[in-house]
Amino acid sequence: MTRKEPEPDAIPEETPGTEAPVQALETALQQAKDQYLRALAEAENLRKRHQRDREEYAKFAAERVIRELLPVIDGLDQALVAVDKQSDPQAVIKGVHLIYRQLLGLLEKEGVKRIPTVGQPFDPHTHEAVGHVATDTAEDGRIAEEVHVGYTMHGKVLRPAIVKIAKQLDG
Repeated sequence: MTRKEPEPDAIPEETPGTEAPVQALETALQQAKDQYLRALAEAENLRKRHQRDREEYAKFAAERVIRELLPVIDGLDQALVAVDKQSDPQAVIKGVHLIYRQLLGLLEKEGVKRIPTVGQPFDPHTHEAVGHVATDTAEDGRIAEEVHVGYTMHGKVLRPAIVKIAKQLDG
């Protein structure tokens, strides 16, 4: 027996009793479409909430560090008052050194470190050369002078050290 293929453009004739399964399929399709649209809306809401959370985090990310900086600022205020009152210069100098150490300690706690310079080999990844220094004591290519301190944070260069490179005197 050969099976007769339906005509491609032919509209199938409805047979009695097929209405219920078709209605069930249409209902299932509508439910799946509703679930899809709800899931899509939920994903969009989640994306927007995540974006708001990221913006809020970025806005207040430095809050903890700023709170720890406030005592340093207080110390500087006290030092300025002492200068204005023309207090003992040695006490003011001692106070400024204390504030400086306090600030460096805070930075170190946050993973900030000074980039080693004088006597070190020049490294273009962490140092920026602004000139040469003629010398007979340091090796060529080594750092002879630090112009500005450089810093890293957790291994990433925040600011390269500005340095001058030793150049041997021709003797």
